Amino acid sequence: MLFSYFELAASLFTLLLAFYIYNRHYANRVARFYGRLALVGFFASIFEYSLRIAFTFDIAIFINRISISFWAFLFAMFVHFALIFAKKDDALKNRAATMALYFPAAVFSVFFIFGNFMYTRYEIQPIGIVNQPSPYYWFFALYCLAYSAWGIYLFLSFARTAPQKTAKEQALLIGAGCLLAFFVGAVTDVLMPLLMGYRAIFPTIVFDVAFLNLVIFIAMRKYALFAITPALAADTIIRTMPDPMIVTDLEGNILLSNEEADRLLHCREEDIEGCNVANLFKDKEKYKKLYNEVVNQGKEIVKYEAEIVDPNGEVMQSLVNANKLHDTLGATLGIVFIIH
Repeated sequence: MLFSYFELAASLFTLLLAFYIYNRHYANRVARFYGRLALVGFFASIFEYSLRIAFTFDIAIFINRISISFWAFLFAMFVHFALIFAKKDDALKNRAATMALYFPAAVFSVFFIFGNFMYTRYEIQPIGIVNQPSPYYWFFALYCLAYSAWGIYLFLSFARTAPQKTAKEQALLIGAGCLLAFFVGAVTDVLMPLLMGYRAIFPTIVFDVAFLNLVIFIAMRKYALFAITPALAADTIIRTMPDPMIVTDLEGNILLSNEEADRLLHCREEDIEGCNVANLFKDKEKYKKLYNEVVNQGKEIVKYEAEIVDPNGEVMQSLVNANKLHDTLGATLGIVFIIH
């Protein structure tokens, strides 16, 4: 019965990698979808583990109907992930195309949940309860093989045509890893039980999914997959831009400053973070006028003459550019100051 605990460990490993990638690289579209793919893989795996330790065959049958539905959607999501990765998902912007992609998975899920003809029997073996697929399972097997081959082809094709060397190596590693994982799963969990009429070796599908997640994780770590995101690029530009920049909220409280601003003001970011930017203006009336033009009148201020005072009291004659900071919906979040 230790086998079921290995399946549990592999399931939790899949969940851990999904959480890591989704949490660290949420701003990246490929990473976000991969997080969902891995989460579905976790649910499929954890139900597979639950099947193994079920108390009765009736419970095992009920659990298996749920787990196999997750497996069905996992293959469709794998192709979807490959399409996004290979930048060939334009067609999926059409809802009908997306529905067509997932339609076979939905059909098989209905058959699995409301019918019981995909399996001939359930058996208790030393590794726990296992199921023996019926001849009808060939339809599901062909669906799995077709979608697996489609996804792997997308990765390997992208590895051949991608313009960047890093992208080629990423796609090649993931494609090769997927090929190995799906080959082992197809042989041990589909072909052998169907052709031999019994399970000669233990099911490997949970470990195959964990291995697939590990391959993508390695690609991420080794080739910085998902590392470049809009948020990271914006943060890097802010930190390294040659002009002093300060970002405040609408009340004027300083949220962040870049290295040049810290150098100009002879202080560290944490020393002025939370302070009001008005304290940096020697003439508070000039700041009020600047604030009114930017926030209330919506103007973009360029080369506004002002005397800036650093926390040590040193006065610097400066030219200030100021503009409102918006979110993607157009709501005003704060003010950006560039100081010359």
